[in-house]
Amino acid sequence: MELAPIHILHIVFITLTLFGLLLVFGRPTCKALLLLLGTHLVEEAFNIYEELHAEQGVYLITPALQLAYGPLYYLFARNLIYGDLYIRKYLIHFLPALIAIGFTRWWPQELMLAFAVLVVYVVLTYRLLYRYHRMLRDIVADDEVHSLKWLFNTLTVISVFATIDFIRLNLQQTLSVELLTPWYFFSALVSLLCMAYLILKAVRQPELYSGITDIERRISVNKAAPSLPNQADMEMAQTLFTAIVEHQYKSLAYRRPKYSLRNLSDEMGLTEQDLSWAINTGGQKNFSDFINSLRVEEVKQSLRESVSHQNILDLAFAAGFNSKSSFNAVFKKHTGMTPSQYINEQG
Repeated sequence: MELAPIHILHIVFITLTLFGLLLVFGRPTCKALLLLLGTHLVEEAFNIYEELHAEQGVYLITPALQLAYGPLYYLFARNLIYGDLYIRKYLIHFLPALIAIGFTRWWPQELMLAFAVLVVYVVLTYRLLYRYHRMLRDIVADDEVHSLKWLFNTLTVISVFATIDFIRLNLQQTLSVELLTPWYFFSALVSLLCMAYLILKAVRQPELYSGITDIERRISVNKAAPSLPNQADMEMAQTLFTAIVEHQYKSLAYRRPKYSLRNLSDEMGLTEQDLSWAINTGGQKNFSDFINSLRVEEVKQSLRESVSHQNILDLAFAAGFNSKSSFNAVFKKHTGMTPSQYINEQG
């Protein structure tokens, strides 16, 4: 049997998954990625077998495996955010894929179901990532360091091409082989590149904020009740917020890179829950905006007082920013101008 280009691509994909398995094995935040890579490994192996023996009417396995990818992407995101994952707790999510193995004679219906499942789990993953990024702004100043925007973007690409491939699969009976073959190859190539990117980013992803589960549980208590605080609570929040501001100006703690709510809690001897409540209620800001507003004000003051044209990036780094991109974004958010526009306006 002659190997077609698509079969070579399957072999490359298998090699990638094996390399990825070796690379992430033993990492607590990559347990779900191990399952994802293992599923791709099995699928690519069966893809080769099924395609080389298509004329013999072999029993299809790959359609059923598609039902596992939605849950796997969701667990991958959850694993990165919350750290070590107890996989057995989530095995029920893969029950449809296991059951579907016995019904692959109806593979077109299975593929339709798999696409619907993928859409549902991608939406759940987007919600999880949105909640995570909102939580980040309440507990760390430099939320970009812990951001998972790359995962959001990758899932978007995967979803778009999954939709395109779903169209291809449903048009197999009507379109010519000359059109379907390169379409299939391109879809498989995109899938391979996305998986390579996920492996690379998961390995290089800096350690996320530890204890996110505990912080989320405690801080969410303050946000559970939508009612407005009474006058006494507001005055207490504003008093505590004033004390937090005074502490920041006295200690200049906001200058510390990767400054977090936990650092502030250790410095002031107050709980993270109380501090978050005071900043949100008394200051009407989240933690990230609060700390970064102090940093921006220091940079602005340094620019006003500087007699020499000191490098603005040096001022930004001295104030606590850890990258040019984050400084530019935060500065424009708080002033409505880019740093260069602000300098020109000051004359």
